[in-house]
Amino acid sequence: MNIDFIILAAGKGTRMGGNSPKVLASLAGRPMIQHLIQTVDSFPRSKTSVIVGYKSKEVEQSIISTKKISFISQKNQLGTAHAVKQTLPSLKKNSISVVLYGDAPLVKKNTLNKLINSAAKGKLSLLTFIKEDPMGYGRIIRGPRNSVQKIVEHKDASSSEKEISEVNSGILAIKTDLLQKFIPSIKNNNAAKEYYLTDLVEIANKNSVGVVATVCDSHEVGGANNKKELHDLERQCQRRLGEDLLRKGISVADTSRIDIRGETKIGENSFIDINNVFEGSNVLGKNVQVGPNCYIANSTIKDNTIIYANTVIEDCVVGKNCKLGPFARIRGGTELNEGAELGNFVEANRSNVGKSSKAKHLTYLGDAQLGSKVNVGAGTITCNYDGKNKHKTTIKDGSFIGSNSSLVAPLTLGEGSYTGAGSVITKDVPKGKLAVGRGKQVNLDRKK
Repeated sequence: MNIDFIILAAGKGTRMGGNSPKVLASLAGRPMIQHLIQTVDSFPRSKTSVIVGYKSKEVEQSIISTKKISFISQKNQLGTAHAVKQTLPSLKKNSISVVLYGDAPLVKKNTLNKLINSAAKGKLSLLTFIKEDPMGYGRIIRGPRNSVQKIVEHKDASSSEKEISEVNSGILAIKTDLLQKFIPSIKNNNAAKEYYLTDLVEIANKNSVGVVATVCDSHEVGGANNKKELHDLERQCQRRLGEDLLRKGISVADTSRIDIRGETKIGENSFIDINNVFEGSNVLGKNVQVGPNCYIANSTIKDNTIIYANTVIEDCVVGKNCKLGPFARIRGGTELNEGAELGNFVEANRSNVGKSSKAKHLTYLGDAQLGSKVNVGAGTITCNYDGKNKHKTTIKDGSFIGSNSSLVAPLTLGEGSYTGAGSVITKDVPKGKLAVGRGKQVNLDRKK
């Protein structure tokens, strides 16, 4: 079955605030319309047309699709039917046309399949939902045998019609030949002087084409016209993403307290505690444990790693069986090899931490290269910046860095070397040697 998806995305969205097109408002870390594009891309034998208007180039450049999209300009925004009319010459023969909205991006694929299958039987198929406060929405007027007689826009509704809580989502499907036949019959005899796509209902009934409506979950088909509605849509989207993780065998402490802003893949038997934010592109392996209040962005976390509370990981690779945090921060392309540990209040930047190496407390590792089984004592810092340039510190296998050491780069500490606690190390340390760089202790009498 050929499918023509028509996505309306021409509006500015004045009530949303700002100057960006409404459909580019961020939802789960991506433009709102991108969620819809991902859904329609999953249909084989389909074509997508996006109706653009306000800042059309910005919209076109922001959309990523696996298929070629036709962008069609609606220079004068004269209503939804006028927008759809712009696509008629480009629609395929013998197809089903599905009208969608870029600001209502969470409709599910199985719902669209139901809509399309109904339209394939020669019906005008609508999606409706129940709204507690239906202000601004078109009301569904039912007739005999629960058929849909017409849709009345809020501006044109009578007092009794405004009491109806079943409203139009705007999403519909119809055979393309019927759409092309009916659209020219739509007039703008209404309060707004616009061409309403909802008039298709009355036109279809007059032409003995049945009109059916499926009542959907409001969270699936509701749109976002202002910041409050966008907030509600974000929370619904995040709950859906959290529930998807549960279905994949991943434990989530609370699906209402997780934010996935981008593309995050998580392996089975992992656990995600509350208030975690995943941003950008992330991959977590199997049996990864993420404690509360962590932020992970554009990183890979491999199997069996434990991330304790309040840890920040940005643009990094964390190997298998590692332990991070609590209150650790790793960034700048840092890589932790298998079994490495960075503990509380440890920061690593542009560094490589070798297999089974540890820095457990209050440490800064900047531009550092640690070999395997290195132990870094509490309070140690690599002094990597001289005011103009960054320099590297290399700590080779099996070295032991005493607490409160300052390692002034460029510097190399040989295999199995040591530094005394409280030392400032400015010169390379040979293999197996102990380096002590601190002032001699002097005990003075206390003045009375």
